Amino acid sequence: MAEIDFPAGLKTPLQADYGLQHVDANVRTRMASGRTRSRQQFTYTPTRVNVQWLFPAGQAQLFEAWYWAPYNRDAPNKGGIQGGTLPFNTKLRTPIGLRVYEDVSFTDVYSGPVLVGGKFWRFTATLEIAKRPVLPPADLEYPEEILYSSLFDITMNKHWPKP
Repeated sequence: MAEIDFPAGLKTPLQADYGLQHVDANVRTRMASGRTRSRQQFTYTPTRVNVQWLFPAGQAQLFEAWYWAPYNRDAPNKGGIQGGTLPFNTKLRTPIGLRVYEDVSFTDVYSGPVLVGGKFWRFTATLEIAKRPVLPPADLEYPEEILYSSLFDITMNKHWPKP
């Protein structure tokens, strides 16, 4: 787990143009017959997330200060991520929910700030989640629980007997 957290006063990324891209863990060999043989080369590959934030001036200042500031182990909030070179923990939305993901890092320097509407600053970046955000294989034993999980949650919260 990374020692640095995304600043608490900053929002999660916008949903506009938000998307995940899994890095392929397989290698494919094209055979002379025209068929392709596939095999798994890696068991863990990262997931890249295209994000953008829209911050008012104060939050934009905090974001840039946190991004460029050096890491300081003795500081209460550990300082910054040294120009995007250090991993951090942040809350992101994936198909398995909105949760804190560990060891997230910037793949490159962010784009922006771009002035939007005269008072907000837009930053765009690509983040990399070290561990692919998918359910564990054990959850495949009961696929109905996955398929109908939202319905199950509503039913349990409405009709479950209260103590």
